[in-house]
Amino acid sequence: DLVWRRSLLGVRTVQTEAAMAAAGIQLPAYQLATSPFYVKAQQDGDRLYLGLHVGQDAAGQVVRGKVGDDITEEYARALAANAGLRMLSTLSHYCNGDLDKVQQVVWLTGQVNAVPDFTAHGKVIDGCSEILVKVLGDRGQHTRSCYGVGSAQGVVGCELI
Repeated sequence: DLVWRRSLLGVRTVQTEAAMAAAGIQLPAYQLATSPFYVKAQQDGDRLYLGLHVGQDAAGQVVRGKVGDDITEEYARALAANAGLRMLSTLSHYCNGDLDKVQQVVWLTGQVNAVPDFTAHGKVIDGCSEILVKVLGDRGQHTRSCYGVGSAQGVVGCELI
């Protein structure tokens, strides 16, 4: 769940973007949905729901593998941070480039493709949570759930619902 507000009278504020620039954070380019049956976000009243965003490598490719096997916990955490940046990019797109419209991130769900005995799902998804808080401040603080899965599109996927 993301609660956001519409800009009043078309006035655009840039506090969030200025803070990102000062911290050296750059959002990846917005990516269109890959299927006609899937949208990246859906608005319901003043809430914006973001669908699954999968962490990608530096070349923009979805990483395959399992945490605890061929993927380290540290790399998975970096992929979760990338998923967070990609969600912020989608959010920025839907807010017409103005992340100051975001009032509050409410709920984050994270899934980690991992071996059965891996239990540090929360430490992996911390990568996404940290990015949301770093970029949005208190507005990025959220409740969340995270869990391991036996198979997935990529190593780490996150959604704001």
